[in-house]
Amino acid sequence: MSRHLLVTNDFPPKVGGIQNYLFELWRRLDPASFMVLTTDDDGADQFDRAVDFEIQRVKGPLLPTASLARRIDRLAEEFQADLILLDPALPLGMLGHRLQRPYGLVLHGAEVVIPSRIPMLRGILKGVMKDAEILIAAGRYPAQCAYDLLGESIAEPKVAIVNPGVDVDRFVVPSPDAKLAIRRDLGLTEGLGVLFVSRLVPRKGADTLIKAIAMLDQGKGSPQLWIVGSGRDKARLGRLIERSGVDAVFLGKLSQDRLVALYGAADIFAMLCRNRWFGLEQEGFGIVFLEAQACGVPCLVGDSGGASDALDPGGSGFVVQNPKDAKSTSLALETLMRNPELRLRMGQRARNFVESDFDYRSLADILKDAIDSVVLA
Repeated sequence: MSRHLLVTNDFPPKVGGIQNYLFELWRRLDPASFMVLTTDDDGADQFDRAVDFEIQRVKGPLLPTASLARRIDRLAEEFQADLILLDPALPLGMLGHRLQRPYGLVLHGAEVVIPSRIPMLRGILKGVMKDAEILIAAGRYPAQCAYDLLGESIAEPKVAIVNPGVDVDRFVVPSPDAKLAIRRDLGLTEGLGVLFVSRLVPRKGADTLIKAIAMLDQGKGSPQLWIVGSGRDKARLGRLIERSGVDAVFLGKLSQDRLVALYGAADIFAMLCRNRWFGLEQEGFGIVFLEAQACGVPCLVGDSGGASDALDPGGSGFVVQNPKDAKSTSLALETLMRNPELRLRMGQRARNFVESDFDYRSLADILKDAIDSVVLA
């Protein structure tokens, strides 16, 4: 059995997409095969007692210092680790050259794209990635970023794509009674509901969605928009809703159980994520699309970064090629709204798509095989 040490700033009880990705994958590995070194956060003691693998924590952020390199080497020696996985590639990947054992990197997207556009950081990142034994890419998009940066110097087996996924036993298609119950609990309409789940920042495209709903033929009825999340764009979105007359409800942050229930209660899920700052900001993947589809809900996906990889285009929803275009978004939305049989068919395909390709149990097997291929080669 191979053994490795995962070193990361992003691990529960911190909340976020990267934290969820790492936890859902690593908790499905043999607990004797790895150890986690991460930061100490509120609720860490309770969290650590509830898991069956070893976690060591340090105060403050993990930075690429000589003292941290020594600590990693000591832990790796005590644990007899064959490999050290560093996340993110920068700045933690800069520790790789100081370590006494082989290292690999976990790539998500932004931490590769942005430094690769800055000349000084580009050289550092390229060196860190080139000398890594393995690059675990959280989807096609970060994998392509690695290929673009390293070019011909990268060997194909060195990049292992391990997509984000879903706990398909938790995110399920609810009963009609359950759908109605969560709507009533949150004071939502019993008519058509469109769900948006994300941080409220411009790149996520809630503004385009609001404009698209406002363009719908009001004579045929309009959906209620449910906005889950918080962020700096809320005030601007509120003004846009007021001007447009769209029926929208800000729900803020929800508990995980309520969020799962709300996914299944929606008729359509939509997030028109888009590129910003000349491509420096892009969607790495879009786990929310998988979560909605696991609950049997068709999706509208903005074409940004790796977001379209989280959809079966035309099968489980539609990709909006220009996610800043409210008109094309409105047309796609209307197609789903006016065709309940299409929504049902796409919802069924969505569930099958996620079960087939994005079940975290299968993805954890891919991760294990990728690590073993390096360590046991």
